[in-house]
Amino acid sequence: MAGGSHTGLGRRVTAAIAVLAFAVTLAAAGVAVAQDTTATTSSIQIDDQSLTLSVGGTVFAEKCNPCHGNIANTKNFSSSIIFKHGYHQLVQCSACHSRFPHRPEGTEKPSMKSCFNCHGVRHGPMGLIATDDCKKCHLEDQSRLRPAFHTADWAQKPHVKPGEEELNTRCMMCHDGPFCDECHVQKDINWTPETGYRYDSNGGCLACHGNETLVKTAGGSPKSFQVVGVMNSAHKDTTCQQCHIDYKYEDGENPTKLWNVNAAYSCMSCKDHKEATAAYETSIHAAELRKGNLKSATCASCHGGHFIQRLDTDLAKSVLHASSYRICARCHREQWISYDDYYHGAAYKKGASDAPACWQCHGSHEILPSSDPSSTVYPANLGATCGECHKRSDEDFAAAAGQLIHQKAGAVESNPLRRLLTSVRGWFS
Repeated sequence: MAGGSHTGLGRRVTAAIAVLAFAVTLAAAGVAVAQDTTATTSSIQIDDQSLTLSVGGTVFAEKCNPCHGNIANTKNFSSSIIFKHGYHQLVQCSACHSRFPHRPEGTEKPSMKSCFNCHGVRHGPMGLIATDDCKKCHLEDQSRLRPAFHTADWAQKPHVKPGEEELNTRCMMCHDGPFCDECHVQKDINWTPETGYRYDSNGGCLACHGNETLVKTAGGSPKSFQVVGVMNSAHKDTTCQQCHIDYKYEDGENPTKLWNVNAAYSCMSCKDHKEATAAYETSIHAAELRKGNLKSATCASCHGGHFIQRLDTDLAKSVLHASSYRICARCHREQWISYDDYYHGAAYKKGASDAPACWQCHGSHEILPSSDPSSTVYPANLGATCGECHKRSDEDFAAAAGQLIHQKAGAVESNPLRRLLTSVRGWFS
């Protein structure tokens, strides 16, 4: 965290508070704190210089620098742990401090849970971000790290309800399956959680990925890794680890080395998507994926990621209907360009709500090559497919229409009259 180092006590710090006015309490000798209860500022009288410091909203380095010019040299807040701010120089302040830490009641220290937002995470193909070995940070014996809410009789009834409700999002932060099983076997208790014995940070990834300044250079240009849209999506009640199965707190093999493909495997294991998964497994996309073609379309390729919407409103349905370019054309560009006949493709690209999107003809989850007899666009099946919109259509009707839907350009070029007019124009050009 870069910032000018200020020596001596020659400052007057005016703290502009965005939410509530409060005094920042410092334990330094000779510091007088004055608070104006009628205004939105608090003043710390140090000496004869003046600085303005915003202490509301997101915590970032510039808010800390006036007092902590070199954050790496900030004293450790406890002698029982091994900790230095300098070890965390590349981490955003807000990743640990969800709000300005210096409060009227004293300095607010990050919780253990905030540490586990990074410590112990196997960050996909990057591997372990930071150690989860207790002894690497805690000088006290592990048995003395017992949380205050663990009462003396915790092993009896008190732990049952938290175990059922917070097993993954709290208990497994410190414990693991063998720890639980050892006691259960002794007590002749047979209990296996549906979600397994694994820790889930319950949105802890947003400590970093919720920050709008999380930008990296990829392919020679800046790319934001901020996650947005989740709270307005169909998955607002789903945790990060439930979808990102390779961002986890235990060792183990992942389906592939690509996080976006691995996320698709979590979709297919979700009980809410059993029907769609069964259909997808029969498709050409799934067949290619099984062959090792990791560029083949997965759930996220078509449905998107953090912004997935529920299709329970007319607006959401209309947005999906208009998304053929994003969903299909980025892979099937030639087919998208050729989808330009007057009544279907051209109308669709101009926003006609009754013109068919790609999947209305070709199928969606169960999509197959046109050469497959089970495909919706196999010649013998075209009559039924077209009949979804054109009642009483038959195979002859579909064959005639099919000559234009993706073949308008060729049909125009082969038209004798068009060729004659083109020749005539050539004579006068």
